[in-house]
Amino acid sequence: MKNYKIIKKAISLSIAVSLISFIAFIVLEPIVTNATTTVTDTAKVTATVTQEVTISSPPDTTFSASIPGITGNAGSPATASLSWKIITNDSTGFDLKLSASQVNALYKDGSYYFTDYGTPPTPTYGWSGPASGSASFGFTINAATPGDTVAAFQDGGVSCGAGGGTGACWAGFNGTNQISIIHRTTLTSASGETEIVNFKAESNAKYLASGDYAATITATASIN
Repeated sequence: MKNYKIIKKAISLSIAVSLISFIAFIVLEPIVTNATTTVTDTAKVTATVTQEVTISSPPDTTFSASIPGITGNAGSPATASLSWKIITNDSTGFDLKLSASQVNALYKDGSYYFTDYGTPPTPTYGWSGPASGSASFGFTINAATPGDTVAAFQDGGVSCGAGGGTGACWAGFNGTNQISIIHRTTLTSASGETEIVNFKAESNAKYLASGDYAATITATASIN
């Protein structure tokens, strides 16, 4: 009889536990299901874009007129120009510098040449023709954005060194030493900045052997 009561209690307890478990499942199961049917997360993928600077490669150019080798062209300098387009995506902008292959950049050989204009690399306002028996070759910068012109080549209409103007200050090359002409402090557009370098060559009755006189000019653009 005692064993029967024990068995009866065990059965009753088992039924109670099962009933409690069933009720708990009915109550809690929707909550668990609702918690796992929709979950979200975010993540980031990053690409690094590097800074670059590019420079165009203009074709060679020829002066606007031939120069008489004995009488010269005093008062009527021959002209030429080269244009370099610079593009950069760097927020600090770019520098543009020029150099020549040698002192007295426009030359035929060691005996016949045009002297580098003025006192290289210092610009002077306006072009001054060479003295009698001399010949000069020089350049100026016509900047796409005048404010990008380095201070030495800026002009205010009467002198060089200030004023924000461009195109009136002339200098001679300084051999292979680079001369800074553009200092831009912001990136360019995708179409870039076209910087024009103008040249003049003038002889005041300097004896020059006939033939071709050439100057090899190197333009170097670099990120600031």
